[in-house]
Amino acid sequence: MSNTLGDSVDQPLDVRVVFMTHYIPLYQVRVLQAIAASVREFHVLLSTPIEPNRDFQLDWSGLNVNVQKNFMLRRPWKHTSGFVDDLYVHFPTDTQAQLRRLKPDIVMSLELGARSVGAAQYCRKNPDAKLILCTYMSEHSEQGRGWMRRVLRRRLIRQADAVTYNGPSCLRYLRDRLLVPGPKLFPLPYAADDRVFAVDPPHRTASDGGRQLGKLLCIGQLSDRKGVVPLAEQLVAYCRQNPNRHIELTFAGEGPKRDALESMVTPDNLQLHLIGNVASTELRKTLAVHDAVISPTLADEWLLVVNEAFHAGVPVIGSVYAQAVTTLVQDDVNGWRFDPLQDASIASAMDRYFDTDDVAWNAMRQAAFRSVRERTPHWAASGAIRAIHALKADPWRLPDPELRSRMTAKLAVPQP
Repeated sequence: MSNTLGDSVDQPLDVRVVFMTHYIPLYQVRVLQAIAASVREFHVLLSTPIEPNRDFQLDWSGLNVNVQKNFMLRRPWKHTSGFVDDLYVHFPTDTQAQLRRLKPDIVMSLELGARSVGAAQYCRKNPDAKLILCTYMSEHSEQGRGWMRRVLRRRLIRQADAVTYNGPSCLRYLRDRLLVPGPKLFPLPYAADDRVFAVDPPHRTASDGGRQLGKLLCIGQLSDRKGVVPLAEQLVAYCRQNPNRHIELTFAGEGPKRDALESMVTPDNLQLHLIGNVASTELRKTLAVHDAVISPTLADEWLLVVNEAFHAGVPVIGSVYAQAVTTLVQDDVNGWRFDPLQDASIASAMDRYFDTDDVAWNAMRQAAFRSVRERTPHWAASGAIRAIHALKADPWRLPDPELRSRMTAKLAVPQP
């Protein structure tokens, strides 16, 4: 992905942008700030300040934020991997009024639901307003969605002037299943908060020479979707079969499976620690005292923990059902992939973990950091900034030859 166009433009683009989303997670603040700095006006419309299953201190610094009138439904997400998880579905009721008040040149709307339907309706009534749909999905996370939903999404996406994607799997899904033309597509990936993680490679002491103690950290909600109970059960079996290897597994998070983890009977060479939610400002310190992050998720359209671990120089033992793992984790280079639905897969990953000597281990730490060194919030925002310029700037005045070409191709795409 190329650098943000804002690097080559002296002044912000003279447009008013409205970004519509459910709530602002902390890692997204810096990305939105970068987009805001690239345009004359940037407004954020939220469905809710925070969802019920989240626990963090709100941060809207540097952003012009308004909370919409909204009603929210909680419904079960039944996935083909076998889990059931809660989803919160938002129905903002004042979208038209808010957009008429703000009079945006560009509306950026997150996800392909009621929020984006309202944004599309406004843009149809106001043809000078352009619509960017921001999608966060993977081929695996979208399994079982049903043909009717795909049909409705295709209809909505045909109304978009541009569509963003969060990673390679999302890009494939948009192209192959939702039939989005290539010139409409721009990246808007995840990036860890650069206020939390250093820009220089972390210095770590060597582990014990025998590598018979594994200090693992599992970060995230303690839920069925995150696969935390099966992970603990698999490690119980592994430790019983390998009595000379010791594992300390720390869970950082809260959720409905906490009681099941606390009551689990483990062999002497496996210790489980539950430390609750960790504040973002403390995350780097928590990562620094562990050897590796282990993520057994059964479905994640990305999994930001992978970025965060790599920024701290911590290898990742990650589930293949997270797009961040399939995109960033390379076996024996910066971590290991495994299939949490296969008991033998976690055992193989743990064997490779314990068989890694100190020289290779420290090389993996450096490789982990290098994997995400360029993945800053400014880098993540660059695709969205390019989409805004492609829709509103004069292509012949653009200093970026690639963007001139993309915009020319975009203008050639038949519009609905």
